[in-house]
Amino acid sequence: MSSATITTTRKVMNKFSRNSEIDEYLEQQLKDAGYGGVDIMTSPVGTRITLYVQRPGLVIGRRGMGIRDLTEKMEKKFSLPNPQISVVEETTPELNPRIMANRIAQTVVRGTAFRRAAIWTLNSMMNAGAMGAEIVIAGKLRSERAHFEKYVAGVVPKSGDTAEKMVRHATTDVLLKMGLYGVQVKIAIKNAVPPDIEVKESPKPATEGTASPTSSDSASALASSTQPPSQSGPTKEETTTPQQPTVGAEGTKPTPRSSRRHASSKKEEKTENETT
Repeated sequence: MSSATITTTRKVMNKFSRNSEIDEYLEQQLKDAGYGGVDIMTSPVGTRITLYVQRPGLVIGRRGMGIRDLTEKMEKKFSLPNPQISVVEETTPELNPRIMANRIAQTVVRGTAFRRAAIWTLNSMMNAGAMGAEIVIAGKLRSERAHFEKYVAGVVPKSGDTAEKMVRHATTDVLLKMGLYGVQVKIAIKNAVPPDIEVKESPKPATEGTASPTSSDSASALASSTQPPSQSGPTKEETTTPQQPTVGAEGTKPTPRSSRRHASSKKEEKTENETT
């Protein structure tokens, strides 16, 4: 490796170590305010530090005295060039594992049983909308022998890319009379990973007042098929040829109508002559 690569790697490692020291320092100083994390951005103008806390009023102090004092201490302790600190309030502290771990530690220090503190914190995280939560408390809990107890609710992924993106975890410790307790909190966030498949809604059906064009076409076709044929043209019966006289049973043709009328007229004349 060249000297330039070594110096670049050393700079990056020094930056990470300094950020971790700042994080630990702020966690100790801002325990009562509900410390939830920090973002550090270095620029040519200076160093911008963003604090995420549950109660920002305790950090700012009266007339800004608290944040001024904190800025001066950090500038001297870590040699930060022109530090600028801004405080952001956590809207949902129940979904921040660092705040929940510190809350459990403070509750246990006040004398509350660790099981009650863990169950109460677990229920509050699930009610806030978490997909799953897990709390592990280890140490000399009930006897001289150390052991751990785990409390789980919902679904918490353990491995893979899904676990890295969805699960947030934090660890803290608290010193009691029985010994040192360790508290580990994991929270699985629902909307951390977008869904791979999006379901689109089907188009809404037409209302009763307006008919669709396809339905109107089908209705007109049905009406034309059921409508009786028009009477304007000649029917089948009218176009047929007149019937021809048929031959009788004895083979003689029947007399036409004109000869029948003539015979009947002769009979009437005879009857009139007889009467006269």
